[in-house]
Amino acid sequence: MDLDPDGILCYNHFKWKDGNECEMQLIITMRRPEKFRVPFNYNHQLQSAIYAKLREAGYSDFLHDGGYSSSHRYKAFVFGSLRGKHTVADGHFLFQHSVKLEVRSPVFAFCDALQQSLENDSRIRLFDAVLPVTDLALGNRHFRDGEYTFAANSPVCVYRTEENGSTTYFAPTDDAFVRYLLLNYRNKYAAIAGEEPPELSISPLPHQRKIVTNFKGTWINSFKGKYVIAGSGKGITFLFNAGLGAKNSQGFGLLDVAEE
Repeated sequence: MDLDPDGILCYNHFKWKDGNECEMQLIITMRRPEKFRVPFNYNHQLQSAIYAKLREAGYSDFLHDGGYSSSHRYKAFVFGSLRGKHTVADGHFLFQHSVKLEVRSPVFAFCDALQQSLENDSRIRLFDAVLPVTDLALGNRHFRDGEYTFAANSPVCVYRTEENGSTTYFAPTDDAFVRYLLLNYRNKYAAIAGEEPPELSISPLPHQRKIVTNFKGTWINSFKGKYVIAGSGKGITFLFNAGLGAKNSQGFGLLDVAEE
């Protein structure tokens, strides 16, 4: 194993209790076509593009049938915001050159299927455009026991479904925010890893920015800011790959190691 400059251990092999390899981050670089415009609320279309590539690899049926189940169902992947030089006009992002997308999962089979699909057909359809994939970088980052500061690449969503079916969203200033973050982590870990989750503490730092996103007609409240996560390296690695908070497979909760 090697220690990278961020103090993160990089292992060649990392397995869950059932023996399945887990890990992986995929950074996909795409060449933008002419006049490529992306509306502010693009999460659903980006999720659909990922599902389409998984369908080509024969992997999407499992996710559509529910994914990993405990008291909730988890798709076991997270994706971030689109990155690249861009301008903003009329409610759209106008990317100037290349566009980057990062997708992560704690399940090796997911990442392997997505990688194979992109290698077999190095194109991604997004909205009405076909974007050629010009680079596919694979990551394998694992954390020691300790304390780390992360920045939300895509905003963190925390909510509770009420008995009447309505949804209550929580802000980092609410007492319930961290409690539901930890509950989500424990349930998600148990469902995907098949074992009891290691202990973690999660602390949102001040200056969180509220983001309101429309996903298939539903408005979702979430927050972009920094989070201190401390405890088990295995648990921190899991959150890095699975996402923090809820709605990860809808593009919420992807974390980056915060810059100093």
